[in-house]
Amino acid sequence: MRRCASTTVRTAAAAVALAVGVALPAAPALAAPTASGSQFDTTADLMAASNLSGTVYTSGDETADDGAGMRFTVTDTLPDGIEGNIAVPLADGTWAVPQGLPTAPTRASNSTQVEDLISRGESFYDAGTTLVWDSSRPTPLTGTVVHSATTAPYGVTCSTFVSMVLLGWDYTHTTYTADTNTQVGYAVDFGVDPSTSKIWRANNLASWFYAHGDLWMETNDNYERGDILFFSAQNPEGRIDEVRSGEEATYFGNVYHAAIYLGDGLLLHSTGTGTGVNITTLNPLLKEDLSFVARPELTATTVNNSQPAPAGTGSAGAPASAGETTGASGDDANPGISGDASGAQQAQTGQQRTGTTSSYSAWFERHYPGRYATATATHASATAKYRSWVFYG
Repeated sequence: MRRCASTTVRTAAAAVALAVGVALPAAPALAAPTASGSQFDTTADLMAASNLSGTVYTSGDETADDGAGMRFTVTDTLPDGIEGNIAVPLADGTWAVPQGLPTAPTRASNSTQVEDLISRGESFYDAGTTLVWDSSRPTPLTGTVVHSATTAPYGVTCSTFVSMVLLGWDYTHTTYTADTNTQVGYAVDFGVDPSTSKIWRANNLASWFYAHGDLWMETNDNYERGDILFFSAQNPEGRIDEVRSGEEATYFGNVYHAAIYLGDGLLLHSTGTGTGVNITTLNPLLKEDLSFVARPELTATTVNNSQPAPAGTGSAGAPASAGETTGASGDDANPGISGDASGAQQAQTGQQRTGTTSSYSAWFERHYPGRYATATATHASATAKYRSWVFYG
């Protein structure tokens, strides 16, 4: 019987186009400017703007031609719910709220493809403690022969897990155990060698699906088994300052986490406690952050095999660094803490979290440095987030 653990679940900023080394489709029609609107090339350009009003547009997210442009309405008040989670914060304290996003899938699910995808996803779950959530270790997506270059437990994050499943790989056909990555099931054709792409960031996955017409804003619980769920929050992972300074690439839709939906309120995803891939419930606190859903277009054609570089090297044959793996910054935050940074050190060692004072104070200091003794209101907010992190996953 499969175990369901209450668990929780970062990557180098890519100052390049999201995707994956190929030309993406033109920006959706809704992003086209009007004579009275203001046009920006990227989300970063929009974030730097002040004194805007009415309708504004972006041509793309990370680059003007990445296909992820949007139409926005500028407001002085942050909306509640999903719109507030995905709104772009502007330099003067106002927000640009996305408009006209799709709210339903464009295709029906294919049960054969879905069950194949779920089966491959569960192979990573079945790997148990051989995998651990760790954003500093190489994964098969880095071009490293992981089992030769490192020792178990091997690292995985939320978006590397989802990406590998979408690439048609199962656990035993990745370099966690094999010498090459091999597609063995239905897959999304991302169009490039996965080991040279940036698809392993959760927000980049969401952006790719949006640019290809496969992503919708979640409003009516119309997601099904096998769909990819994305979670968003204002100031995702607490990295808004790094985004504004250019140290961190923008977060498409403020997305910080990705998971595979199993149906019946269950998620298959990589999280920060216990084994690397877990099955958990879509608890109410996490569901508040559910923003987008993608229904992948899958194919049985072999499109995603990649030949890794020699053991211990990155995709170009150079030593793999943290930034070339699953990252020293950005992405794969713990979903239970509503998009804040990735939690106490226990999250990276896979130890079970506890509600002790010392654990809480260490967590608080990491999220709210220097304010442990003085900020009563901050304490109240932090306590709620900490409890959700400990008890809900």
